[in-house]
Amino acid sequence: MPIGWHISVFRQESRRGVAAEFDSPLGSPLAVWQTGWGGLDWVRELVKQGKALDLGGNGYPLKFTALAEHLLPFVHGTPPEAKKHWSFDSGDVLLPNWLGETTKYPDEIAACSPSEWLVLEAWDES
Repeated sequence: MPIGWHISVFRQESRRGVAAEFDSPLGSPLAVWQTGWGGLDWVRELVKQGKALDLGGNGYPLKFTALAEHLLPFVHGTPPEAKKHWSFDSGDVLLPNWLGETTKYPDEIAACSPSEWLVLEAWDES
C-alpha cells in the first residue's frame, strides 16, 4: 500500500478535445501536490460517477483523464488531501526542480476550456 501520492494535473500537448490515452503527450502543468494514502479517493469517485476515466497504470504512474469542468474545481483552493509542505525521507535525493509544496499555475488554469480533456498523473511514493 502506498504511503502517499505525488499528483500532477496537466493539459494535453494536443488533441485537447478528446479523452487522453495513457501515452498521450503531456502539455503544461496546471497543479502539483502531495497527498497521503487516501489522496486519490476523490478522482476514483469521479470515475464511479462517469466524470473521469481511469487510464490504468501500476502506480509509477497511475493516470486518469477528465474534462476540465469536472477536474478543475478540485484544483481551485486547496487540492484534495494536499499536504501544505511535502514530506520526504532522509535518504531521498531531492533534485533542484523539486517543488516541496503544492504549486498551481493560474495562467495555465485560466487558459483551459471547460470542454478540454486534462490528464491527472499520480506517482506512488512508497
